[in-house]
Parts: sequence; C-alpha cells; structure tokens
Amino acid sequence: MNLRHPILIALSCCFGFFSYAQNGQMLARGHRATPQTQPKPAVIYELSDFIGKWQEVKREDPKKKTVAFKDTALLHFNDDKTVESRNTADDKMAMRSIEKASIDDDNTLMTADQDYTALSVSKDAMVLKDQDDSIHYFKKVDMFAYELEDAGGPGKNPTTSEAEITKISLANIMGNWTVYKRQAKPGFITPSSVVLKYINLTKKVDKNTASGTATIYQGETSHEVPCMAVIHGKNIKISTADASFDLPVKVADGKEFDFGTTDMMYFCKQL
Repeated sequence: MNLRHPILIALSCCFGFFSYAQNGQMLARGHRATPQTQPKPAVIYELSDFIGKWQEVKREDPKKKTVAFKDTALLHFNDDKTVESRNTADDKMAMRSIEKASIDDDNTLMTADQDYTALSVSKDAMVLKDQDDSIHYFKKVDMFAYELEDAGGPGKNPTTSEAEITKISLANIMGNWTVYKRQAKPGFITPSSVVLKYINLTKKVDKNTASGTATIYQGETSHEVPCMAVIHGKNIKISTADASFDLPVKVADGKEFDFGTTDMMYFCKQL
C-alpha cells in the first residue's frame, strides 16, 4: 500500500493548524497574515490640551502599585508647540531640555526627554504612561515648586504692576533668563505678536548696555537671535533685528527680573 499521499495530507493539515495557531487567522496556502491594527482611543488629544505647567505628584509601577520617587517630572507645554522637560533628583534640578512637542492620533505624546501615552487630560490633571508602562500623575500648576521656593513661597508676590524700582543695576540683569510667566490683557497677544521667551545677556558693553541673545516666537515659529539690552531710567530696551521691547522694569534683583506694563508683563527667573 502506498502511504506517501496520506502522509503528505497529514503534514499539510498540521502545517495549516500551526499557521492558524500562530497568527489567529485561517490562511490559504501562499497567503500572508493580514496585520492586526490597534483600535483607536475613544478620545484623541491635541497639543492645545496640554498647554501649561505640569508637575508630577504620583507614580505607579506597571502593576499599578504606588511607588516612591525623587526624580519628579516637570513638563511645560508652551503655546508655540514646544515642551520644556525637567526632573528633580535629590532636590537638585536636572538639565532642562527643550524640543518641539507632538502627539499622534493614538495619543503618543513626544516630549523632550521621552515619549508617553496620554491616558487622560483635564483642566487641572493629566495621566501619562511611559515606555516602561509606569503611570505618571500630574497636576497643573501656575509655578513649579522650585519657582515658588525661589520667589519666597506662595505667600510672596514678587512684583505687581504698581511696583516701583529706583535704580536698575546692569549686573542684576546679566545672565540666562527664562520667562516663566506672562500676564497679558485679553486679546493683546495676536498671532502676529512677537513675544519674548528667553533672554541670555552674556557681555557688558558699557555701564548701561549688554549684549547676548533672545529667544522670541511669533505664531508657531520660535528662534534665537542676537540682542542688545539698554537700561535708560526705569526702563529696559531689548532690541533684535526684527523687534524691539522698551518696557518699565518692576523687579531686577539678580534672581527675579520682571518688566512690562498693565497690557503685558514678563516674569523671569535665572536658569
């Protein structure tokens, strides 16, 4: 009796069963499995949902167990579609990173230090999952904890629009400054407005003048350009090739640098 054909048939059946078990699909010979697509999330977030400062307040491991941590994540999403990332370690600030932020339609959120999956975002709370499946809980804040400490705590208001300054020392405005807060009247900032984001004054030209760079943005474009800063009376004039800001100074003590009017106020901290 010729057993060749029954054996071949049996082997063919086994191969077909193995292919089904591996791929979860019944395949015809010579055909490949169709890739299984992941379902889209019920809510798809946009970058505008994240604008503001977010401070990590709780962390869970992949098994949903709350864990202690010292490297608190700080994320600042700006309205020019950039994100600044910091983390604290042993009560010292780690290096600041700045990159363009983006989010995919599967809620994968790309930040300066790592990618997350956005699980939920509300007006004052955000939950992100990192690439190791740990869960990070954030609350929205006006100022990060280290900024509050530098400003003397929540009870201290470092500047007001009515504050007066008698004399501005050039030494007190030298250095690398970040605009951590802006206050503008509704409608004052438009898509065509040029706004300061960073000021880095590195060289004294004379007793009232310093040079360096300024990071400015307009609409969705942000770039660093050379600048000059000139103190005259109670004002500071910051000039670039394309823009000029001549505003009264409210605070300039070497740690805080605030200037502006009731239309637009800049609040700056040393980096």
